Amino acid sequence: MTNHLACIGIHANDKAAFGHVMDSLLEHTTTAGTTRDHELKVWSDASGASYSFVFNHAGKVQCATPGFRAESRLRVRATGFAAHKSCRFCDPLEAELEDSEGHVLYPFATQLDDLVLVRECIQTGIVLELAPCAFAESLQAWPDKAAYEASRKPGKALLGSQFFIPNPASLMSKDSPPPPVKPRAHFTGHVEAADVRTNGVTGHPFQHALVRTYGGTYDVLAAADEATPRLRPGNIVRGTFWLVARVTAGLG
Repeated sequence: MTNHLACIGIHANDKAAFGHVMDSLLEHTTTAGTTRDHELKVWSDASGASYSFVFNHAGKVQCATPGFRAESRLRVRATGFAAHKSCRFCDPLEAELEDSEGHVLYPFATQLDDLVLVRECIQTGIVLELAPCAFAESLQAWPDKAAYEASRKPGKALLGSQFFIPNPASLMSKDSPPPPVKPRAHFTGHVEAADVRTNGVTGHPFQHALVRTYGGTYDVLAAADEATPRLRPGNIVRGTFWLVARVTAGLG
């Protein structure tokens, strides 16, 4: 989780520091909605960074999910939910990504930061619009497509500059049954826009980029540190990402 938090400008060196940051966020949350048993409160600021907190009616936090107010949109057809090993509010949505004509491109999974509010409304086959963000867990970058293509090692195949592999761990596993579905993807894409933003609570910077890959565009979030490439428009990026989205249309 620490790596994901750095992607929205939250750095916690110890439990005390992390607790202080969470307290600061909680002081500035607004209620996004309620259900019979729970309330969703969300913190967000001008940088786009967000944090969603699920409370029970006793006032205790049941789940907390970092996110981002994504600019990009995807059209998907829901196929169900996978089970998270320890938190039912983190069960990934399984879906099929569709193009503008309704053709299925590939299945994938994403976590929803508003799951507590929308889960009961999502039935198998329903078409949804999602605002997706991709938290970089590993990241490489090349100045442009020519540099990316020149990086191919002799005798080795090079994946295209727009290539998307959903749930990569399941493809690499030889176990039977396969490992659990996770909201992750490995993809390569073109950086269409990029900037460095500042988390309004912590004062720490983070990177935001719009990356076009096979099937659509994702809001990519990455740490702004010496270990992470600085992203610029025109770059080709490749990495493994944790996917989080919110539902923006399709619930009726």
